[in-house]
Amino acid sequence: MIILHSNSGDEFLATAVREIVETIQDRQTDGGIVTIGLCGGTTPKPIYEALGQSTNIDWDRVTLFLADERYVPSNAPDSNQGMIRETLLQGQAANANIVFPDTSLPIEACIAQYDQAIAAIKPDLVILGMGEDGHITSLFPPLPEEAFGPANVIHTTTDRFAVHDRISLTFPVLKKASKRVFLITGEKKCSLLETMQKTKGEIGNYPAKALFDDRTTWVCFH
Repeated sequence: MIILHSNSGDEFLATAVREIVETIQDRQTDGGIVTIGLCGGTTPKPIYEALGQSTNIDWDRVTLFLADERYVPSNAPDSNQGMIRETLLQGQAANANIVFPDTSLPIEACIAQYDQAIAAIKPDLVILGMGEDGHITSLFPPLPEEAFGPANVIHTTTDRFAVHDRISLTFPVLKKASKRVFLITGEKKCSLLETMQKTKGEIGNYPAKALFDDRTTWVCFH
């Protein structure tokens, strides 16, 4: 596991963009399609905006999917895919292929359809965040047993945020990714990462620990 500390917001942005662009370019050297999972939240917004304008990526050979989604209409203010369309997909990245959950369907039908779509995907890169409570994607501690599979996508709930119902990838999908890049900012989240490094076990309370391996890079700024 690699941890990259930034001394400023500008350095954080540049480091995150560099890590992501270099990973995509490396995967595209053989002419194949790169499959990228995206997180929501406020932290990745400027990074997505910068990536969307990048001419160093062949976006025609990129497939994008969501690591999690709030069960709201796709044009709602809390929608992850809405945020991604307003940031990343305003630039060159608009040429990418999109695999997003259809939140206009009843939630169980939405999950079933997205689970089937994700089953056909082998992630090259997943971009992730972490909440101050330790949650990643919409897997909130203490983790439900379903977070470990066998389903690719599950329905989760939370009372900690405005949108109660969530759609989330499970660990088997996240663990398949060739690379994962966590983007975290703020003293609390950076301190939480340090705590996780010092704590044995405890995946149920610290979900990100399930991804502590040599395929994970953390980009941090506090």
